[in-house]
Amino acid sequence: MARNLVHDIVIPPSEGRAVEVLQGQVLRIQVIEAPQLGDAAFFNLHNFKEQFHVGQTWALNQFMGTGNARSFRDFYSNPPYENVMLTVVEDTTKNHFGNMSGRCSTRMNELRGVDRPSSCQENVATALASYGIEGQEIWDMFNAFMNVDLNNEGDFIIKPSIAKAGDYIDLRAEMDILAGLSACPGSDIPHPLAMQVYQP
Repeated sequence: MARNLVHDIVIPPSEGRAVEVLQGQVLRIQVIEAPQLGDAAFFNLHNFKEQFHVGQTWALNQFMGTGNARSFRDFYSNPPYENVMLTVVEDTTKNHFGNMSGRCSTRMNELRGVDRPSSCQENVATALASYGIEGQEIWDMFNAFMNVDLNNEGDFIIKPSIAKAGDYIDLRAEMDILAGLSACPGSDIPHPLAMQVYQP
């Protein structure tokens, strides 16, 4: 299928960027150099009270047979909206931390005793600030390319990402979307991420 490139954004390591994705357009989140993870927030471009909700997304995909905690087809918004915001059209890894919604933050790094130049919370907040969105208004995030297992005791175990350079996830916007993405600084040697928008 022929597609026209509308936006081509390289997110420097440990930074964030925002982009508008209009209904019908496809957002690609792509690994440029591995390993690298991305934390993404998604808003209804015309109503910031409606945004991506991990709990409803995980539950509804599980109930409807369209996905699981690692990979789901439909990205749903928060109650009481519960609309499909984005639909996965291609995913080369099908391995993400899809049932978490958290992200590294300055406070989390302090509590863990970790020294990082930035955090995904602050990166995405900075990227969305020009739209009037403040940090506390960013609820759930999609943890792209994060490889995590749960053990029998209920603990999660973070494993190396299986995503290689060139791997991507393509998301078709089912409404006009505002997306914020952080190139996670959680690695000792963080890498950039690509964020592209295509018009089919």
